[in-house]
Amino acid sequence: MKPASHSSFLPLPWLLAALLGNLQPAFAASATAPGESLQAQSAAQVAPITRVMLYPDSAVVERSVRVKAGDTRIEIPGLPANFSVQALQIDSDGGVRIGETTALDSSRHAPLTAEEARLDAEVKRLKSRIDAIEIDKKAAELELKYLDSLASPSESQRTGQPAATLQTLRQGSIQAQRRILDAEAEKARLQPTLDSLSQDLTRIRPAVNEVRTLRIRVEAPRDGLLRLRYPLADAGWRPAYRATLNADGTGVSLERTAQLAQRTGEDWSRVKLSLVTGRSRNAVTGPVPSPWNIQLRPEYRAEMARAAAYPAAAPVPVPTALRAKEATPEPLFEVAANHGEYSTEYDLSEPLSLPADGRPMNVSLETLRIPVQLQVQVSPRQDKAAWLVATGSLPEGVWPAGEMQLYRNGNYVGSSRWNPAWTTGLKLPFGQDEQIRVSVRPVTARNASSGLIGQSAERQLEDVFTVTSRHKAAVKLLVLEASPVGQDEKIELSSQFKPPVSHQDWDGRRGVVAWEQELKGGASQDFSVEYRIRWPKERQIIGLP
Repeated sequence: MKPASHSSFLPLPWLLAALLGNLQPAFAASATAPGESLQAQSAAQVAPITRVMLYPDSAVVERSVRVKAGDTRIEIPGLPANFSVQALQIDSDGGVRIGETTALDSSRHAPLTAEEARLDAEVKRLKSRIDAIEIDKKAAELELKYLDSLASPSESQRTGQPAATLQTLRQGSIQAQRRILDAEAEKARLQPTLDSLSQDLTRIRPAVNEVRTLRIRVEAPRDGLLRLRYPLADAGWRPAYRATLNADGTGVSLERTAQLAQRTGEDWSRVKLSLVTGRSRNAVTGPVPSPWNIQLRPEYRAEMARAAAYPAAAPVPVPTALRAKEATPEPLFEVAANHGEYSTEYDLSEPLSLPADGRPMNVSLETLRIPVQLQVQVSPRQDKAAWLVATGSLPEGVWPAGEMQLYRNGNYVGSSRWNPAWTTGLKLPFGQDEQIRVSVRPVTARNASSGLIGQSAERQLEDVFTVTSRHKAAVKLLVLEASPVGQDEKIELSSQFKPPVSHQDWDGRRGVVAWEQELKGGASQDFSVEYRIRWPKERQIIGLP
């Protein structure tokens, strides 16, 4: 018998060896840590931002550009096309004369801000790595499929060197499957990072679809400086405050802060920033009132009833141009209207960098030391707790409404909306005083009839409020009570207070009475109230307990 020729199966180990030599993952050579990022490169600005006037609802940006003697045209590219060219202001010094200005807008195809460029590069890098992983996985699957076909029984595979062939197939299959598993694990590790970065990129990407190039004709007999100012809407600031009560309760440290944010499409890098209260100065005139017309409602006639019996005509469809547009992005801040007579401007001493990603940045403006008087305020009928309130004189200046954070003895008490326009002077709450106990004891609550043959109904109410101090030192006490107020002339009211009240219509609140006195340490004080309410018996009264 003639020996079988080895030419039909000898090339198989060589072929498998060649395949195994390429079984290293294609992504392994280029793999880097997921935290690595590409540093975004931004083009140099021809006219850098030098100053920003920031209002609660807008900003005015100022750019400066050097003009050389003999220049006839200045071109400033890369500006976001989200400001009105009509509102653009241009001035110069050094004898530079300004001619016509042309604005050329084009669709943007590159990131506008440094953060957008960084995230965009990182997202593209991760997508490229995941694509390479997918390609390598598919190649491994193809190789595994080919190895499976070689492992099928045939005469050529059973002859020659079956042990070596099977060992080679086994090694190739193991390596191919390992490549597939490694590729799936690497993709599973990178995908959450890609999803997170993609969400961050969507969040901080400016809503600016076009970029603008300004071309300005100039006549420059000598070197000079050109300044451009334009308003932007998607920026603002809101005031915030931090009040800290000192240990002995005689003073408050009041810190004025500002929360800034902007998503105008341009980064503000080390610019001189000024904060202005009130609205921007774009408006030049105020509103004029229209006539106030008052008239009687038309009489209801029979012909009007017949007309109402017929169905109304279908409404005319609203033209497409007048339909509501898509919802605009949420404003950065809910801007409260400031009705002060004057506005205040704060110039930050150091240049500030504020990226265009919409994230708020807190800046401290000033800290004032204000002497105060500390009172314990109690409203027994509404709440059995006692509350600390510091009162003092509000410093001069404009104080817009804002969030107030309160601290006592170094501990955070809470926060509340503070609007100085609601009160006269400075009045700040500092939480509950747990060393004061309050109780309410009803004494009398009875009904009666009075007048000739019981023509009137009467209700008598009497309560006693007891306030007990567990402090070692004396405290100033303010007890508040809302006495009944008649809304009809046929309701008769009489009130008795012991001890006599210190204030009627306290703080401008009708019917609210107040006792102000000093409560010694460890002492108790009773406050009694008695009310008699009389009204016509045939009428029903509302508001009594």
